[in-house]
Amino acid sequence: MGLLFITRFTLLEAIRRRLFLAVVILSILIVTAFSILLSIVINASQGDNNNGNNTQLQLLGAGVLITVLAIWMVYLLSSTLTIVFSANMISGEVDAGTFAVIVPKPLTRVEIVLGKWLGYALIVCTYTALLFLSFLVVIYRQTGYWPTDAPYALGMLELGTLALLGITTLGSSLVPTIVNGAIALMLFIGAPTASIVQYIVKFINPSSQQTVQNITTVINLIIPTDALWHGATFYLLPPAADFALLDLPQNFNTPFTSGQPVAPALLVWAALYCIALPALAALRFQHRDL
Repeated sequence: MGLLFITRFTLLEAIRRRLFLAVVILSILIVTAFSILLSIVINASQGDNNNGNNTQLQLLGAGVLITVLAIWMVYLLSSTLTIVFSANMISGEVDAGTFAVIVPKPLTRVEIVLGKWLGYALIVCTYTALLFLSFLVVIYRQTGYWPTDAPYALGMLELGTLALLGITTLGSSLVPTIVNGAIALMLFIGAPTASIVQYIVKFINPSSQQTVQNITTVINLIIPTDALWHGATFYLLPPAADFALLDLPQNFNTPFTSGQPVAPALLVWAALYCIALPALAALRFQHRDL
């Protein structure tokens, strides 16, 4: 019961914050602006090409590329929201003296930490799913393209969001809010840097590729968000047989996309990662002076 009480309290507290309202309004504006701009661009392109079959294939091909770019925006927005919303999850409450009031009540510290984690997890996962589906619906209505493996792509995004939430949860139990936010942001930004370096090294110095690959693997173990994003892009793409038909490049292995699914071992690691970090945060909070 204590866990559900803290979860409900966290949800209500987050909804009452002006930040939540601002995020909702801005997200609606972003989706609306995206829909309008996409409609203008597609109507202009259709006016220049009156060949029905070719136009439809071109629209589907464009829909694939637009989908990857749009969901990349969802990835960035949901990750940023996770960091901003949850950086003060524990440290902020300690500074405000809230825990000093509720801890003496019949609530264990584990229930407090896991309840707050669950509340924030519900918020960021719901936000990610709604934004993901909103963009896909807009793209489908304009281009006719809908990824057949969209649920798997969403699952990758949600897992990445929970991994980032695990980092902020653990960090909030160890360091002040501003330090926690900075650490989470730097890790999130730094993760794709390894993919970019690996892509460049493949062309300018192939002999060092294995070394860079090993470094990238270590970084993906420390923070698996970028690897999970690459896995999401694989499920956003159409079947390989349709690439030539839609006039798409045959190789989608870039610093930001992947033509292969995430390795099962990494998926297992990411799932354990999402569970272990909040558990470590709860263990650390047991011994924290309030």
